[in-house]
Amino acid sequence: MQDPQHEQTERLGDTRRAISRSIVTVLKEHLGRGPVKAKTYLHEDSVLVLMYNGHTVAEETLGAGGEGLGVASQRVKASAAISERLIAIVEAETGRKVIGFMSSSQQDPSLLSLVFVLDSSDLISPDDA
Repeated sequence: MQDPQHEQTERLGDTRRAISRSIVTVLKEHLGRGPVKAKTYLHEDSVLVLMYNGHTVAEETLGAGGEGLGVASQRVKASAAISERLIAIVEAETGRKVIGFMSSSQQDPSLLSLVFVLDSSDLISPDDA
């Protein structure tokens, strides 16, 4: 018989891997390129997806030309445009509703992040939502 804590840890690992894989797939489909590495963290009321080396060649060129803030801004806009797909992934894998979504981008080193806030968060009272 397997230890219940071990089973829970395995399920959590499966969920993290599924979120990472699915998000990378969506980024490839919609932005033409996905990150080289992605890692998902789940903690209580949040999901954090960190990605390495996920900028397109055009974004890298603009960043090298001093347009890093413009690249970051465009990346945030692109994430917002596909946010429904990204949110659907997290909701399906966690079984919880996403009530907040944020993204960020940095060029050196090439890092991307997606943050999802899940329902039942003690950050937001029912009166705030």
